[in-house]
Amino acid sequence: MRGFVRYLFFLLLPGLVMSCATAPEMPQVKDPSFAARGIKTVALQPVIFRGSTYERPMTYCERDIPNQLRFHLGRFLEQKGYRVKRIDRPPQPHSSLPDPLATENPATVLAQTPMEADAVLVVWVDHYKHLGLCEHVRAKGLEIQATAALFSVAESAEIWRNSASESDFSSGDPVTWVTHRVPLELLLTLPDAP
Repeated sequence: MRGFVRYLFFLLLPGLVMSCATAPEMPQVKDPSFAARGIKTVALQPVIFRGSTYERPMTYCERDIPNQLRFHLGRFLEQKGYRVKRIDRPPQPHSSLPDPLATENPATVLAQTPMEADAVLVVWVDHYKHLGLCEHVRAKGLEIQATAALFSVAESAEIWRNSASESDFSSGDPVTWVTHRVPLELLLTLPDAP
């Protein structure tokens, strides 16, 4: 029996060592031309849902999804070396009127920029679909497709953009998975801070 336990320990040891090692979540992206812009501080807008009122978090069990997306966006920006300043906006009413920032107009995006920020990051959710998040069911699901864009204050223009899509209809905790993966995938191609 002792031999079997020892064999099992040595069999599992490499897996245990690998699971304890911390790998960086964000790969480095070096871009000298992007670094020359000198962007060190990024203002982070609240996440904007561009769909109809049926394509955005509406009920108590979905209310934290925009905050979770924004939390992870800020964390991944910091991993890339940026200082993050969160922009607070009054809550948008649940109506059929589109958010003014949904237009992607640089002047509208940059209008609320704090003075210390070099750029503004905006994330638009273009597609939002949930299944059973507000119900006591086993098969819960969430699907989000989003676009991120970085606007330079000095240039008054968009200087970077990426899109990502993630869904989870099988884990039992789709909100945690999707709200972590979408920001990660969105910022994969963003160059690191200088």
